[in-house]
Amino acid sequence: MLKNIIKDLNINNNIPLVIGCSAGPDSMALLHYMINNLPNPIIVAHINHNLRKESIEEENYLQKYCKDNNITFESKNININKNIENEARNKRYKYYNEILNKYNTKYLFLAHHGDDLIETVLMKIDRGSNIEGYAGIKEISYPNKYNNYYIIRPFLYLTKDDLIKYNKDNNIKYYIDNSNYDTNYTRNRYRKNILLLLKEENKNIHK
Repeated sequence: MLKNIIKDLNINNNIPLVIGCSAGPDSMALLHYMINNLPNPIIVAHINHNLRKESIEEENYLQKYCKDNNITFESKNININKNIENEARNKRYKYYNEILNKYNTKYLFLAHHGDDLIETVLMKIDRGSNIEGYAGIKEISYPNKYNNYYIIRPFLYLTKDDLIKYNKDNNIKYYIDNSNYDTNYTRNRYRKNILLLLKEENKNIHK
C-alpha cells in the first residue's frame, strides 16, 4: 500500500514527508504507520482551529508524541470567521504549502479514508459535478497549476473502523472531535443519515 506508492513515485529515502495531523484517530494511525514503515524524515503539520476547548490539549499531546518519536513538529493557530468548512480547508492547504516549502519537499500525506471518499462522492452528486468530480478523492493528486506538490492518501481504501482497530491494536491514543457529529455541517449529515445505510447494503462500498 504505502510502500508501493513510495516506490511508484520514486521517493528517495532522504526526502522529508509532510503529514497533516490533527491528533484524531485517522491521522494518528497514519502517523504511527509512517513512523514504523518508512525511513524518510517525517514532518508533522498540525493546525489548531481554535474552535474547541480541547484544542490546546490535543496540540500538546501531539507535540509530545512527536518529541518522544524524534519527529519534527510544526503547528499553527488559525481563526475561522465565515464559512467554516470552506475557509478552514483553504487556510489548511495554504499552511501545508508553507511547510512543504520550508522543508523543500513536494509530498503531503493525508489520512482520508474510504468513508471520507463515499461522503465526498455523495456531496458532489448532490451539488452537481463532472465525471472526474464524481470520482471523489484521489489516492494520489499530482502537481498541477494550483499546487506544485503531491497529495498522497494511502488509507483511501480502508474504513474508519479499520483505522480505529489499528489504533486499538497498537495502543495509540487519539482524540475525538465532537464537531464531527454536528449535523449543522453538510458532510456530517451524509455521514449520519446515508453512509450507514449504504454500508449495511455493502460493507465494501468504499472500494
